[in-house]
Formats: sequence, structure tokens, C-alpha cells
Amino acid sequence: MEKDLPYDGPLFDAHSHAADESALKLMVGTGRKFGVERALLILHSPQSSRFRELYPGRFVFAKFFFGNTLLTDDPTGIRNEIASMREQGYSVAKMHFAPSWRDRIPEGAKPIPPVNDGQFDMFFGLLSDFQVPVVIHIADPDTYYATKYSNSEVYGTKESHIGDFEKRLSRSAHLRFQAAHFGAQPELSRLDNLGRMFDTYPNLYVDTGSARWMARELGKDPKRARAFVTRYCRRILFGTDCVARSLEREYYEGRFLTERLLWETNVRGVPLPFVDEDTKNSGGTFINGLSLSRSVLKRIYWENALALYGT
Repeated sequence: MEKDLPYDGPLFDAHSHAADESALKLMVGTGRKFGVERALLILHSPQSSRFRELYPGRFVFAKFFFGNTLLTDDPTGIRNEIASMREQGYSVAKMHFAPSWRDRIPEGAKPIPPVNDGQFDMFFGLLSDFQVPVVIHIADPDTYYATKYSNSEVYGTKESHIGDFEKRLSRSAHLRFQAAHFGAQPELSRLDNLGRMFDTYPNLYVDTGSARWMARELGKDPKRARAFVTRYCRRILFGTDCVARSLEREYYEGRFLTERLLWETNVRGVPLPFVDEDTKNSGGTFINGLSLSRSVLKRIYWENALALYGT
């Protein structure tokens, strides 16, 4: 199937994770079949030197910073950690502020403040000083807020999470943010707000992970989604959010294929090649392609990542 896809240029996967070396080998090999030549690889443990040796020139490495580790009165440690990132092989930071963290906080521990809280000013300021862009997860699908996050007193609301992030964009105006998952706003009802944010904040970029979320929401109105992506194509990076943990080739193939069909083709009603847990009891998710132009595809597939990461 991948040989029949219309775009024949290289792809830069701007959102992927590594958890297992054997799974990473499978993810890289499968990605190559779908044209992925380079990738941003988010690491949760210090393996950049090992992976750099195994895959020279393939990865830009992102270091994962957990929110609660940054809440310190001693700026020296954070400054040294950020200052030494490039020496350690990292050129991008990764942060996670989604509501799911509420379930991971040990009993009795203080909750992580919102992303716009002044306690994080020093950290984001240092990233800006050292010109380190940050990939940031700010919120989750609307379907999550209707189910697992329905208790807003515990998890907050999606509007408040997006609003907190917008305040951070303003407070850290010289720092480049890659908001994961289309800025958490691929839902049709949220595109106008995302467009307003693009127009207001030149430091905002988004990526397209994950495949099921993008296909489910943008495919509901391909014409409108195509116009949106075309208009803001300089601010959108292709990404899969694949996690190199699975040893099942179908896991990677399904996600690469879904996104390429979504962005490149005009297919209609193609079943998602893996289960979408959010729709499995309501008919499933289907792919409706946006059929983007080659010039737009080249930007979101390749050029934007090179420009944002300075590589």
C-alpha cells in the first residue's frame, strides 16, 4: 500500500518515543517503508549516545522533563541541566501537562501547577536563553474530558488547560513551542481557536500525532480541514506519536499508513487499521483524506521540522 501513496519525498516524524531498543529497530525499519528518513525521538532515560551510534544522523533527541522535578528554589541545577543538554546529545525539551498526571501524583504530594504558573518561569526562560525549543502536551481529546476526565473538580476543563497554555505562550514569547497533538485542538469546533492562536503567537507550532485522533476529527470535514492545514502549513509538523515499545509491526504500519492516507489522498470511509478505543462502541473511526498539495506536504512532512530544530 505504501508504494501507491502519491508523495515520494522524505518525511520527518516530529513526535516519536523510545522505550525499548528492539522495538526502536522495528519502528525505524517500518518507518523507512513509509518514507520516514528522520525523526524527533523523545527519551525517558539517558540513551541518546547509544541510539546516536546505532542510527547516525537519523534522530533529533528530546529530553523529557517532568513538571514536578522543576519546582525547586535552587536555579543552579536547572540551569546546568539545560546548559548541558546539547553536550549530552539533546536539542529539544519535552514536557507533559495533560490531566492524566493527576492520577500519578503520590498521595500527600502537591499537584503540579498549571503550565502558566510563575514557578515555571525560570525553566522556560532558560530554554529560551539557550534556544532550546520545547514539545509540550497540554490537553487531551474532547472524548477524554467527556469520560475519564468528567470530574472537572479533579481534572479541570479542557478550556482552562488550553487557556493556561495560551498564557504561557504570551509569558514566554521568545520560546518556540511545539504543542503536541495539533495543539490538542483538531476537533472541528476548536479549529477557529487554534487559528486565532496561530495568528496571535508566532512562537506556536503543532504536530499531527496521534493518527487516530487526527483521522477521527479532521476527517469529519476534509474540505474545511484541508483549508485550515493549507493556510497554516508553515506551523504544522507531521508526527505519529509512535512509542517504540511494541514488537508488533502492525502497530507502526497502521499509524504511518493512516496519516499518509489522511494527508495525501482523497479516500473516503477507509476503516482505521487499528482499534480506536474512543469510537469502538459507536461505529469506529474512518479515514477521509485531505488530499493536500505537494508543496504543503513538503512543508509539514520535512521542511518545518528542519527549520524548528535548526538541523
